[in-house]
Amino acid sequence: MVDTIAKKRFHRGLLYLVVITLSLIFLMPGLWTFSNSLRDIYSISQIIPTSIHWENFKMALTLVPYLEYVKNSFIISGITVLLTTISSALVGFGFARLRAPGKNVLFFIIIATMMLPGIVTQVPTYILFSRIGLTNSFLPWVFWGMGGNAFLIFLYRQFFMNIPVEIDEAAKLDGCSTLGIFLRMYLPLSIPVITTVMVMSFQGSWGDYQTPFMFLDSDKWNLATAMISSNYSLPNNPSIQLIPVINAATLLFAIPIIVTFFIGQKYLVEGIVTTGLKG
Repeated sequence: MVDTIAKKRFHRGLLYLVVITLSLIFLMPGLWTFSNSLRDIYSISQIIPTSIHWENFKMALTLVPYLEYVKNSFIISGITVLLTTISSALVGFGFARLRAPGKNVLFFIIIATMMLPGIVTQVPTYILFSRIGLTNSFLPWVFWGMGGNAFLIFLYRQFFMNIPVEIDEAAKLDGCSTLGIFLRMYLPLSIPVITTVMVMSFQGSWGDYQTPFMFLDSDKWNLATAMISSNYSLPNNPSIQLIPVINAATLLFAIPIIVTFFIGQKYLVEGIVTTGLKG
């Protein structure tokens, strides 16, 4: 009995040691970035800065039109989150509950598009939007949002298929239409998956730097694209890169992603777990 308890404590202590070690490894890049965002702009990289310089964050906001890029990011992310969440839910509901010939084949085709690298479709999409004059505007994100997302459609479909069919039958007996069933019955039950979709859509669009670079002029870039393309340097000497200011700007860039993750982490886990593998 004593040996069994000792083994359990040893295994638990070993597990804690592994978890703590991995946590430190994963946290190290963030801690390194934070530490170097506070050092003097003329000093070398260091684990613990010898002096604290909070003005680096002010410089990160003022040396480039940072807040303008933030506004563009929220516009792009807002369009993506709103339209993708709604359109993917509608399509997922259709695949889960409506009957139509060839439905499974069409669903398989949609899922198959997930295997295509984004750049494969991005170039012809750019040519199409360029020829009809929709580049350098946010309209492409409107059309992409209305088209939904294959993975998010899959999440919705699997979640909706786990809802008992009896709910549909009871609602139809009460005279509810198909759209009414979706709006009044399914959406209120789908808060976990809706939150999951919104967080995933936001983080994907917030961190996308390639698409805005292709479709927009520099004055409409989002923050991710501007962070890669902008040059943080001394005004009187562009050859000197302000690495601490770049680190400060990077931390500011990550704040919305971290906040949305912690707000939605409970629903993220619940939404993925309850999605299941049915159907």
